[in-house]
Amino acid sequence: MNRFRANLEEHGESLRKYELVWILGSEADEEQATGSVEKITSLVSDAGGEVSGTDVWGKRTLAYPIQKNTEGYYLQANFEIEGAKAPELEQAIDADQSIIRHLLVRDEIKPVVVEEAAE
Repeated sequence: MNRFRANLEEHGESLRKYELVWILGSEADEEQATGSVEKITSLVSDAGGEVSGTDVWGKRTLAYPIQKNTEGYYLQANFEIEGAKAPELEQAIDADQSIIRHLLVRDEIKPVVVEEAAE
């Protein structure tokens, strides 16, 4: 059972916040980055979600070669979709040949710890 299905069974279906970071190959330029952001935005919209923000980090040197690339064009997006749609979205990202690496994580709400004042 994959991690998305396990999480879905544990918490039920609802809109969840996600963060996606992906890397395009070293041949990518600003135009291709814009196209990739539009494609991801479209995939999220088609899944019934909504993108709350995107960011282009630009071209950076990779820590180690990925598919013979020593540099990559980094991009990031925050969005909300139903938990059940996340695996489908990740499959579509995996199918994109221009993306050499990606990381999709659920953006969890961190509980706030309030310390009581000593009397």
